[in-house]
Amino acid sequence: MINIQDKLLDYQLQKTSDTLTSKSGLSIFYESALALGVVDSIKLNLLEPKSNRGLKPAEYVMSLALMFCGGGRTMEDIREIELDKGLRDICELAKVPGADAIGKWIRKLENLAGLKTTNEQLAAEIIRRSGKDNFTLDTDATLIETEKECAEMNYKGFTAFSVLLSFLADLDLCVSSDYRNGAVHAGVGTKEHLAHTDDWLKSLGKQLKYFRSDSAGYSADVFNACSDRNIIFTITADQDAAVKAAIRTIKTEDWHPLYDEKGENTGRQFATLVHCMEKTKEPFTLIVQRWEDPQQKLFEKNPYHYYVIATNDFERESRPDEIIRFHNKRGNAENYNKEIKSGFGMDYAPSQELSANAVYFEIGVLAYNLTIAVKRFFLGENWYTKTIATLRWQLIFIAGKVIEHGRQLFLKVADNYFELLKNIREKIRLSLLPAPA
Repeated sequence: MINIQDKLLDYQLQKTSDTLTSKSGLSIFYESALALGVVDSIKLNLLEPKSNRGLKPAEYVMSLALMFCGGGRTMEDIREIELDKGLRDICELAKVPGADAIGKWIRKLENLAGLKTTNEQLAAEIIRRSGKDNFTLDTDATLIETEKECAEMNYKGFTAFSVLLSFLADLDLCVSSDYRNGAVHAGVGTKEHLAHTDDWLKSLGKQLKYFRSDSAGYSADVFNACSDRNIIFTITADQDAAVKAAIRTIKTEDWHPLYDEKGENTGRQFATLVHCMEKTKEPFTLIVQRWEDPQQKLFEKNPYHYYVIATNDFERESRPDEIIRFHNKRGNAENYNKEIKSGFGMDYAPSQELSANAVYFEIGVLAYNLTIAVKRFFLGENWYTKTIATLRWQLIFIAGKVIEHGRQLFLKVADNYFELLKNIREKIRLSLLPAPA
């Protein structure tokens, strides 16, 4: 006979009137937003409500940003922030908008421009604090599959929205995003992202030194923009008729084995040749890799697969293997896209209106960049590569008890988390002190 007690945990459930929070770590993100000027930037760049009773832009944006960092997937998940009185008390979030209010707010077209300015100002602050001067830009488009009526069919055969994203690889920082319909070609807007980022970095006294892209960036306009701006590019080449014809001119003795950073043979070969397009201002180099097709069909004439990189990297012209390894690191852009989409819930499109989804997505980018800042400046190097999912497990989901005593709030947490939160808050406080003369 089964003993029911052996199948149950031995505790009793009781109510408490204590103010608790299951997400103490989210207060770190809000305090970081205050310290980095994000909340002030929202107040400055987004229009306040016409009525005093209306919710302020910071209440919309920061509530959603906290929700995204905390793992919310849809607008209805904002209730988890609203119901967490302990978190709201700590962050001084007197009002949290409901899903319906958010749905109306993101439909206001003017909010997108204000959010982009806020994101740019946060990115500028991160760059200034990083101390870095030269940067690499990775641009990549990603698809958000959806059945929304306003979405269009993409080249893969399903309805989607397409987002063009650009990242400074040196900081994992998103500096540009364009939310478009799925039918838009992935390369549209690449030159504009490149030019805008270059101008913007110059305004900060910084330099855009390198640009990397997949084949969506393989166009004369992008090549010419890089040449005009003295930017070194590595771009995956389209294997069009001209490139294929160029590959056929490579002699057998011009192929060389490709070694990895440890000096081990990769099983690939590479060769280089000079190439140009009808509208390019300057010729560029094609670095061609080939490897045998293990599933080659019996009557195929060419036993090789090819991968081609276009570059104007004449500084490393004698070391094509270094250029190949450098270009391969652009694969991190796909990881950034995955983190924004899956980690911060941006693979969800809440509205039937494209522009409303763009506003929602821009807040997701803000949450992503805020997380980058928290990791780099207030957590430390050991946290750089951790995803938001790991941060939730190790930092955000810390239970705490909120107590008010003598008009002072106290957050009580377990001993094993106390030093962690204390050290992070001390770093935030020190970041606000003026730099020594």
